[in-house]
Amino acid sequence: MKTIDKIRREWSRIFRRTGRASTVQLRAVDRPSVKYGDFMRSNTITFPKRPIFQRDDVFFAMGSCFAEEIRIALAARGLRCVPSYREIEFDPTLAVVDELPEREHMNFYNTFTVRQQIEQLLGLWTQPDDDWWLINKRQETPPWGPTCYQDPYRRLILAKSPEVLRDVLAGVNREMRAGFNAATAFIFTFGMTEVFVNKATGKVAAQKPLYKGAGGAAETELHVSTFAENHENVSRVVDMIRQHKPDAPIVLTVSPVPLARTFQDADIVTVNAESKAILRAVLGQICREKKGVYYLPSFELVTLGGVAQSYEGDGRHVKRSVVDRIVEEFFRGHFQAD
Repeated sequence: MKTIDKIRREWSRIFRRTGRASTVQLRAVDRPSVKYGDFMRSNTITFPKRPIFQRDDVFFAMGSCFAEEIRIALAARGLRCVPSYREIEFDPTLAVVDELPEREHMNFYNTFTVRQQIEQLLGLWTQPDDDWWLINKRQETPPWGPTCYQDPYRRLILAKSPEVLRDVLAGVNREMRAGFNAATAFIFTFGMTEVFVNKATGKVAAQKPLYKGAGGAAETELHVSTFAENHENVSRVVDMIRQHKPDAPIVLTVSPVPLARTFQDADIVTVNAESKAILRAVLGQICREKKGVYYLPSFELVTLGGVAQSYEGDGRHVKRSVVDRIVEEFFRGHFQAD
């Protein structure tokens, strides 16, 4: 019993000294820590130091809102990031394209929509001209009135007519393809396993039904996706990139942004934990199976840091300063010296 008590006192002393009082750090090292006690003593999460990027690399960043934060932090360090969404041309009196031009990002929250977009930009899937939802958008009514034609597969792309929508989507795909062609490195973040399937096509919709007063309530049904499905999606994404960019490094991350809500009959905290655990397991497996694919432990840093240290006041979105620390160490660990 004395030995057990001694161990308990030691762990209690370590936790009091380093657990909640100190800032959790991320560090690129030659040999990552293999003992949990090392983390408890140092408050440091380690990852292998590998010089895989150069300063002139062009980063294709796609995924959830955390991908946008990484993109902003990379751009602040003078790196070029694609797609260049502000290059998408559209008439704002006739169409809405997510939050462009104010916000240069399009959210792809799950592995399904990322796969679909990569397949589309590579010409492996052509969206039919009549694959849209006709909706009556009373909330935040567009300039042309409440009647809208909505793209099911990208978040909140609305148009006055099917013809306008077709032209806008062609512009989106051109810019996506241009970004893919220019890219020499790829970063993907994945955020959720609850998805909504378009009942008419079997493909996964971009957002939950009725997002910002748009459609999807009658057109979609909930699907709680599995490890196998998400593994297949990410594996396919990597394989498609490899066919065109055999040497491009690919970085995978799990978004640390918790789900805003669940559509299952379960508590949001438990559903969020399951969703992130599935995605984390998928990405770990992919990194073991595929060459040139790397995992960035931003999810672990943010969540182990705790709500007060890591998140904004809403308890969901990550503080910009925390993202900057992640990217700074990402630079230190993965960029070749000039």
